[in-house]
Amino acid sequence: MEKFEIEVFPEFCTGCLRCQLSCSELYTGAFAPSQARIRIMSGGLNCEVHFTEECNKCGVCAENCLYGALRKVRAEDER
Repeated sequence: MEKFEIEVFPEFCTGCLRCQLSCSELYTGAFAPSQARIRIMSGGLNCEVHFTEECNKCGVCAENCLYGALRKVRAEDER
């Protein structure tokens, strides 16, 4: 699986959890945000985005972000 750097723009995050749902569905086969490798903490108008240690930077979260809060960028080859 190709790996990406995930750029985060928390000011655009609405807390919709599409990223968590898509991640958990891909890796567990169920829509279970608690099982996702990305965590969204929302409090009032601000959201915080965190990735767990299990995140492999596949980019599925960014592919499913409708608001531009996540963007995947092809990772530089380490040679």
